[in-house]
Amino acid sequence: MTDLDGKVQIAYLHSERVSHSFMESMRGMLEHDLNGTGRVARKPLNLRCAAGLIAHTRNYAVRLFLDKTDHEWLLFIDTDMGFAADSVDRLLDAADPVTHPIVGALCFAYMETEYDGMGGWRRSVVPTMYRIGNVVDSGRVSFCYYGEYPDDTVVPVAATGGAFLLIHRGVLEKLRADTDRWFDMLYDDDGDIVGEDIAFCARAQASGIPVHVHTGVKTSHHKEIWLAEEDYVRQVVTGPLVQEIHPELPLHIHLAASFAALAAYEHDHDGMLKFRQDLARYEQIIEATKPEVIVETGTHTGASARWFADHGIDVVSIDLQSQPVRARADEPGPNEIRLEGRITFIEGDSVDPANVAGIRAVVNGRRCMVSLDSDHSGPHVTAEIDAYGPLVTPGCYLVVEDGIFGYGEDVKVRQGLGGLDGSPLDGIAARLVGNDDWSRDVAVERMHPVSHNPAGWWVRNG
Repeated sequence: MTDLDGKVQIAYLHSERVSHSFMESMRGMLEHDLNGTGRVARKPLNLRCAAGLIAHTRNYAVRLFLDKTDHEWLLFIDTDMGFAADSVDRLLDAADPVTHPIVGALCFAYMETEYDGMGGWRRSVVPTMYRIGNVVDSGRVSFCYYGEYPDDTVVPVAATGGAFLLIHRGVLEKLRADTDRWFDMLYDDDGDIVGEDIAFCARAQASGIPVHVHTGVKTSHHKEIWLAEEDYVRQVVTGPLVQEIHPELPLHIHLAASFAALAAYEHDHDGMLKFRQDLARYEQIIEATKPEVIVETGTHTGASARWFADHGIDVVSIDLQSQPVRARADEPGPNEIRLEGRITFIEGDSVDPANVAGIRAVVNGRRCMVSLDSDHSGPHVTAEIDAYGPLVTPGCYLVVEDGIFGYGEDVKVRQGLGGLDGSPLDGIAARLVGNDDWSRDVAVERMHPVSHNPAGWWVRNG
């Protein structure tokens, strides 16, 4: 049809039940539209959808839209979404038939992160915004989570979900020239299924059609979850303490808690004061970047150095009072060194230029990752970033541990940590934020909501 009326055709798929938030939002949106510009077609396409037939039913909705209406825009809304009354207007204001013909709202989904041991799964909240990223060692590309996004901005993406998605008629007509199965699922190079909404975006991108997400058009998503004591603990320790310690650090998506509150949460693994979730992060980045040597500041018992070494990596670990060194010497001298298999233990000041030079010599140009876990005061962490950041190989990680201490307001927290002068967040803000040599890996942080190291996972560029 050539004579379009400029209106938006709403389409939703249902299985006889819808969320109350969807109905309340639809009521508010239609009322808003009636009292405003009248841009929404009065009769929605409400299509019954049986399990496993989402792609088929979305395709059918597109055919009905193209063949049976003269409306310009198609808006898919899932029946478990909540949204503001002016959401359609805001998407239309951002959309354009040529430059912005596909615009999604900011939607969120659950990503399953770990088995809870009781038949359920722990989940993390992620935005349904995707970019194209390289898969390590395979040479192929894949859809990845977008990462940190700007607020109230129309952002170009590789793909987005179909939960609240505005599509111009011209997009669907152009794709129809090749196929009338716009939403059929695809398989990636590993044989994994790509969902129908991501597959639609992939087809659009392949035809040169851009996809955007408007992060100012926010939605809610009604989902079931498994609730357990761990979820309650997270709520208790994070709820009142999330705050803007450093405005330049977008930390609102992470746990924020005092050391005292965290003491109630198990984080001692074989002598390591690390959350198992952070160990999982380490395992992922080690597998992805394959460092030949890891430099660790802050030895403590030596357990984390041995854990790194167990992954087949040489380790250099330094501490003012290194327990592994003292186990072999009653009165160790300055900068005392002990070798243990793959590990070089050093007792000494991590920012002493002589020690830094010695560690640089041990690294000897090999592919290197650095983990900073010693004195957590701001000035010391800043000095360590200056000293050891240059040792990190481009593409490898600098991990700044225990940024969580920057959230503690209570005096007891500071006293319990030896009266810290600032925190690791100060070093991160001073040396890494806004530095073109470094990129914060938000995707690694979002693997799980629990972490000792908010804003602490950085990749060296180059």
